Amino acid sequence: MPPKRPLKRRGDDDDRRLNKKAGKNKREITYDTYDEALDGGVEMEEKGERYKDGDKAQRFYERAVELYDKALSFQQTYDAAYNQARVLYTLSTSFLLPPTCIIPLRRSIELCKLATTLTNSPLLRMDVGFNLSQSCSSLSDILEDLDSEANIAEVRELREEARDILQEVMDGQEEYLRATSEDNDVDETEEVVDEIENGADIPAEENSMEVDADGGGDNEGDEEESYETHLPTSSTFIDTVITLVDLHLSLWDSTNEPRTPSEEEQTVVRNILDRASVFATPGRQAELDLLEVKVLLTMDSIVWEIFKGEAKPNMGLEKSLEGAIAALSAILSSLDITPPELNSTVKHEILVTLAETHITTSNRMMFLNPQLPIGPSPLAQQSWYHLSQATLHLNTALELPNSVFTPKEFKPSVLLNLSKISLQRSKLSLVPHETAKKNVHQLMDNSISYAARAAEGLNWKFIRIDGSSSTSSLNTSGGGTLSLSTGGGGSEIPWQNGWENELLFRNITLQQIRNCIYATKTEILSPTDQDRIKYNTGLQKILNKLKNLTGERALNQKDVERFLAEIEDEEGILSDTEKQWWKDVFA
Repeated sequence: MPPKRPLKRRGDDDDRRLNKKAGKNKREITYDTYDEALDGGVEMEEKGERYKDGDKAQRFYERAVELYDKALSFQQTYDAAYNQARVLYTLSTSFLLPPTCIIPLRRSIELCKLATTLTNSPLLRMDVGFNLSQSCSSLSDILEDLDSEANIAEVRELREEARDILQEVMDGQEEYLRATSEDNDVDETEEVVDEIENGADIPAEENSMEVDADGGGDNEGDEEESYETHLPTSSTFIDTVITLVDLHLSLWDSTNEPRTPSEEEQTVVRNILDRASVFATPGRQAELDLLEVKVLLTMDSIVWEIFKGEAKPNMGLEKSLEGAIAALSAILSSLDITPPELNSTVKHEILVTLAETHITTSNRMMFLNPQLPIGPSPLAQQSWYHLSQATLHLNTALELPNSVFTPKEFKPSVLLNLSKISLQRSKLSLVPHETAKKNVHQLMDNSISYAARAAEGLNWKFIRIDGSSSTSSLNTSGGGTLSLSTGGGGSEIPWQNGWENELLFRNITLQQIRNCIYATKTEILSPTDQDRIKYNTGLQKILNKLKNLTGERALNQKDVERFLAEIEDEEGILSDTEKQWWKDVFA
C-alpha cells in the first residue's frame, strides 16, 4: 500500500487557530492576508476530507486550492506551495478525469518543485520529495493509459524522475534513522535532530507540522493544538522502500521490447531490499518478503515474454512459477506466527498476488494447449486446478475485514478477477474439460454476477443482468457460497472518483460485455439454451446505458483497445473471430 501522505501545514498564530476552533471570530473573513488565506485553505481542505468523496468534497478541495494559491500570491512560502500541491494531487487523482486532471497534476508537480526551493530543512524536503515522486508516478500512469505509444518517452521520463527523487528520500530517511538509533549516543542523537530541525531558511512558523492523527493530536478539549516536526520512522522508511521498488519494477516491465534488467539494475534493487531489512520490524517483515517475490515474478514475466514463442508443452517453462506459489504460501502462513501490524493490508496483497500467480500459470498452460492433440488434455486439467486455487484465494481475500488503509477499489478489483476466472473456467468446457462442461451454466452465471457486484461496489448500478445471481448467493465452486447483496436505490451514475476508479469501472463493464459475448456467440451454451436470450438482452441493456455516458465519462474505442491488449498480454493473441465480435458490438 502507498504510504500515508504527509499532513497539511499551516501558520503558527495560536490565537487565530483558537478563535476559529472555538467559533469566537464571527466577522466575515475576506482572506486579504497571507495568514487568513492559508488558514482558510486548511479549513476548506479539512471539510473536503470529512466528506471524503462526492461533489461537496470536490468543491471544498477546489476552494482550498484557490485559497492556498491566494496565500502563495501574498507570500511565497513552503507551506502555501506544499499545501496547494498536495490538494491538487488529491483533486487530480481522486476526483477529476483525464484529460481535465492532467493540467492540475502537472501544476502539483511544479509546486512540489517550488516548495523544495523554499526550505533548507532535510525533513521538509523529504516530505515534499515523496509527494513529488507520487505525482510524477501518477501522471505517468495516466498518460500511459491514455495513449502509451504517443506518450511513451514522457511516461518513462516521469517514472525515472519519480524513482530518482524517491531514492533521495530513502537515503535521507535511512541517514536519519541510523543517526538516531538506540545504538548512538544520546547527545549525538539530539545534535542530529537539532541540526535537521534548524536547517531551514524559512521562518520558524513554517518549521512545524501537525502531529499525526494516530498520535493523539487535535483533541476538542485541548486548550491549544500541538505541533511538531514530522520525523522519519522505520515504518515510513519501509513504505518508501516498497514504493521505490515498485517504481523500479514498472521500469523493468515497460520497455519497448521485453528485456531482462541489467546486472546493475538488479543490483540496485537488491541493495534497496538489503538496506530495508535492517530496519524492518517483525510486523512488517512479511511485506518485504512479498516484495522479494514480486521482484522474482517480474523477472519471470519478462523471461516468459522473451521465450514464449519457443515454448513447448512439458518444457517446464509453464511451471516456472511453482516456486513463487510455494514462497507466497509460506509468507501467508508466516502471518499466523508473526502477525502483521495493526491495519496492515499485507494479507490482502499476499492472497491477491498468490491468486494472480495461479491465474498466470493457468494462462500459460492454455497458451501451450493448442500444440497438443484435440481433446481432453493434461494442461487443461492443470489449468482447472490453478483457476480453482485462484478462486479460493480471492474469496478468502473478499472475506477479510477492511482497514483504514484498504483502498475502496480493492473488493471490486477482486470481484473483477473472479469474473475473469469464472469465464476462463467456462471456456475450458470447449477443450473439452468434463468438470467444466458439467458446471458451465453455474460458471457463466457466476462470471456475470461477479462483474455486476464489482460494478455495484463502485456504485454503478446498470451492469447487473436480470435473472443472474447478482442478488443471491454465488457458487464459488470451491466449497461453500459467497453471499453478495446488491443493495438498492441510488443513481446509476456515481460522482467521479478519479481515473483509477473510473478505469476499473470501464474494465468491469468491458469484462461483462465479454461475458455476454461468450455466452451468446460461442458454443459454451447450446444454441437452444434459453439463457442465451437472457444474456443477449442484458448485453443490449448495458450498451444502451453506455450511450448515455458523455464527455469524460464516456467509454470509447481507446478503452476497448486497452482492454483487449491487456487480455492478449494475459491469455495470448485473440482469435480473429473474437476481434470481429468486438467490432460488431461497438459498430
